[in-house]
Amino acid sequence: MEYLGHDLTPEGIQPTDRTVTAVKEFPTPTDEAAVRRFVALAGYYRKFMPGFGTKLAPLTKMLWKSAEWEWGAAQEEAFLWAKTRLSMKPVLIYPDYNLPFKLTTDASKVGLGAVLSQDQGRGDQPVAYASKINSTTAANYNISELECLAVVWAVRLFRPHLYGRRFTIVTDQIALKWLMTATEPAGRLHRWALTLQEYDFAIEYRPGRENRVADALSRSPGVVEREEQRDSGAGNGEVAVSRAEADPGPDKDTEHPILVAAVQQLEDGNDPVQKMAVYAQDENAVDALVREGLEETTVRRVEAAELGIVQFTNADIQREQQKSAMVRKLKEMGSYRDQRVYQKADGLLYAQVAENEERVVLPVVFWALAFKEAHDSIWSGHLRGPQTYARVAQLYWWPRMREAVHDWVAACQDCGSRKAKPKMLLAHCRGRYTATGM
Repeated sequence: MEYLGHDLTPEGIQPTDRTVTAVKEFPTPTDEAAVRRFVALAGYYRKFMPGFGTKLAPLTKMLWKSAEWEWGAAQEEAFLWAKTRLSMKPVLIYPDYNLPFKLTTDASKVGLGAVLSQDQGRGDQPVAYASKINSTTAANYNISELECLAVVWAVRLFRPHLYGRRFTIVTDQIALKWLMTATEPAGRLHRWALTLQEYDFAIEYRPGRENRVADALSRSPGVVEREEQRDSGAGNGEVAVSRAEADPGPDKDTEHPILVAAVQQLEDGNDPVQKMAVYAQDENAVDALVREGLEETTVRRVEAAELGIVQFTNADIQREQQKSAMVRKLKEMGSYRDQRVYQKADGLLYAQVAENEERVVLPVVFWALAFKEAHDSIWSGHLRGPQTYARVAQLYWWPRMREAVHDWVAACQDCGSRKAKPKMLLAHCRGRYTATGM
């Protein structure tokens, strides 16, 4: 039976011959519009093609606004790969909700990959494939964070199949075990841990050299393989994690062969899980410095109000950046949550806020002056919070800047005195007597 471009057979679901032929006979694109049509046509069947997102990255990146037209070897290889892969008429089995699912994930700097599978008596067979290329922000994550991101992304994607059922996650990173048992994860790690807590699953550790299925999903042709160091000293194993099993206890942890290897790597100081823990502590340290900065900015409000128009130069910012404990910590970390932080040749510290966009990291001492210029001055007209934030964000960045803007605007006395009082709604007046006809 044919349904929406798919053949439904007793064995499973597969693309129709008609659409497969359309992909096979698609001519080599000569412009962006043709690339867009091909990616859309092939993308309709992406669940049949392992690693579609990363394999076709050379084509999809050509559709970005900043991309220039280029048809080279990488684009031709991706184009032919999609044709060849779909011409194999792959088959996906129907899910059986009486049997457990297995979710295999992997990640690289290029993208994320996952495969949802089941063993229905003939070994593990795919129910669906999924992959995506990383954003410029995610590409800056370390490999342990990317592996955790791959799991969270895949669980959300396959939520209709997994929620409320026990399933197994197969990954080549033991960092996920740390994520589920960390006492105080910070930032995005905390959000990811909360996302996974509503699911009931077991973690099966499988080294990268043995996890070839999802490992291929997260890579595009020509990408250098990840180092095999993370696989040394660790074998296969399974770590159970569920809502009721968040902390298995120290004795059980140290007896497990995988965790014994992890402890050894921690002692050697080269384990990525340790790096994640240190990074989380660094984020907490930055947050504490930001809180101190918010209190200092409140004190500086009166001082800023008494000053006239004050302008600070890049030399002033550079001098205060060198004095600021918060800026020094950010420079040491190299990133903060979704922003990469780096120093340029001019000596200033910058944050990458978007692709091809950067902002100067503003020290605490200048926050009040920046708010005064963006909100309090006669040129600004006491804008609301979002508009004030947009004005400040055009030039500067610092951690939790939106929160600082909100606090400044909320404490503005001029704004509070001008707010319109709520109108009291009165009922229509009615007389005591009702006129009646005579």
